[in-house]
Amino acid sequence: MSRAIPLQAHAVTRSQLETRALFASRSLVDRMRSLYRELEQLTGAPITLHRALLCIGENPGLAASQLAEMLGMKRPAVSHILRSLAARGWIERHRSESDQRSVQIVPTAEGRQILRLTSGRAVGILKRAMHNLSVEHLESLAGGIEALLSQLPPDSRGPNGKLSSP
Repeated sequence: MSRAIPLQAHAVTRSQLETRALFASRSLVDRMRSLYRELEQLTGAPITLHRALLCIGENPGLAASQLAEMLGMKRPAVSHILRSLAARGWIERHRSESDQRSVQIVPTAEGRQILRLTSGRAVGILKRAMHNLSVEHLESLAGGIEALLSQLPPDSRGPNGKLSSP
């Protein structure tokens, strides 16, 4: 005759869950940092430029305001990124024929080549991995990360992405 094991013996403690979440978070950060370093070494460009180029490559004709929204950045920071991308020859800006105030951003042939060269590397890899998760996992992940971020101190970087003095 088998004895029933008390439910508490199988229950995971809060401390064990915190440790598991901490290890998983660190593993994700370390993995992405490694992929970002590899990409930056390959092209000599910081990851923020690659993120922007990917958005532009996926949405040719994008406006700067749309890019800022997609990247979750402020317009001055995006203006800096666009200047850097243009200086590298990776993007061009075209004025809309219907509205001369509207500027559309498109990748150049060199920008498209960079996207082909770096496809499957750091930028987009997390997006593709998330695409394979179920809706339930995505909801749980998004909610959990948002809750965790709300417990962290605010970002001390200014609109240009550099650390601001206290």
